Amino acid sequence: MEKVWYYMKSDRQKYGPYTDGEIIGLIRQGTLGAQDYIWMSYLEAWLNVGNSIYSIYLPNKKPQ
Repeated sequence: MEKVWYYMKSDRQKYGPYTDGEIIGLIRQGTLGAQDYIWMSYLEAWLNVGNSIYSIYLPNKKPQ
């Protein structure tokens, strides 16, 4: 599979490229969270992971 995704954390450093599966793995491992950003060349701007299709892979927050 082609590697097309990049991610950016709060330190503004960019990482990548990654495949869809690798991005999902980074989310499941906790490397990427809801407040981090992802981007691919087809997008005009960086997407917040929490507002992307990948948000379904974020861990559920339990009410306190």
